[in-house]
Amino acid sequence: MSGLNDNPFADPFQDQSVQNAAKSTQNATEEFNPFSQTGQSQPKNNFGAVPDATAINVDVNSDELFRQQEDLRKREAELQRRQQEFEQRQSQHGQNSGNRPHNWPPLPSFVPVEPCFYQDIDVEVPVQFQETVKMVYYTYLTYVAALTINAVASLLYMLLANGAIGVFMLSVIQLILFTPCAFLFWFRPVYKAFRDDSSFNFMIFFFVLFFHSLFCFVQMLGLSSYACGWSNAIGVFGQHFFVGLVMVASAIAFTAAFAGMAFSLVKVHRFYRGAGFTLDKARKEFSDGVMADRNVQAAASQAARAAATHAANEMSQGRY
Repeated sequence: MSGLNDNPFADPFQDQSVQNAAKSTQNATEEFNPFSQTGQSQPKNNFGAVPDATAINVDVNSDELFRQQEDLRKREAELQRRQQEFEQRQSQHGQNSGNRPHNWPPLPSFVPVEPCFYQDIDVEVPVQFQETVKMVYYTYLTYVAALTINAVASLLYMLLANGAIGVFMLSVIQLILFTPCAFLFWFRPVYKAFRDDSSFNFMIFFFVLFFHSLFCFVQMLGLSSYACGWSNAIGVFGQHFFVGLVMVASAIAFTAAFAGMAFSLVKVHRFYRGAGFTLDKARKEFSDGVMADRNVQAAASQAARAAATHAANEMSQGRY
């Protein structure tokens, strides 16, 4: 009961029990240091560790991507350079467009016939299409070479291997007929199609070259007397080796020409579909170009006037 006799107004921190509790708390606080390194672990030595496979893949992919980007930049720069050269050539030739001399076919000077067309793929065809047009042109030249070899093989076949004269005559007719017709009806249209961005000329090219490639396939096989192909060339080897060898050369040439025709159809068709050309656009070009021509309109009006006059005369004669 001695605690009841204490002074209530005395300082509570002078009590011995309170002072002991305060000292213990202060000592505990001073002893705790949050920045002490008593629990710090030793650093691990990772010099011998295997690199992460994901990091290696990322580095390889980034290097490959950088290499591809560099290739694309080089190709783009080359394409831009060629496009600038193409535009410069066009501007230079555009000033003298009325004085462009015809340069195709490239005939010798002693031939009395002059060239009929002006043709320059590097000048008239855009840069991105020049490779395709040149490929079609080389296909045409391959087919002409096949026709020439076929004529020689047919002549040797007739003279040395008891071949029919009809095979030789037909080969000469094909050489004379198909050389200009192939140029006019499928190479020239694709040349003008890429030059003028013409859907109508694309349609002509696809239609004519498709059927011509089928005929070239028949010539390549040599199943009949149309040309010296694989079938009749192999059969001639037993009679005359040299003639059979020349006929095999003709068959190889027709095979190369057929492969070029098929590949040209596929490649040009990809450009055609990718550029958004359609049959409706070809019809519109035909109506705007051919039917809008004054000469065509004059001929159509004259034909209509003549038909109307003829009908009126028949009606008047029938009445009286």
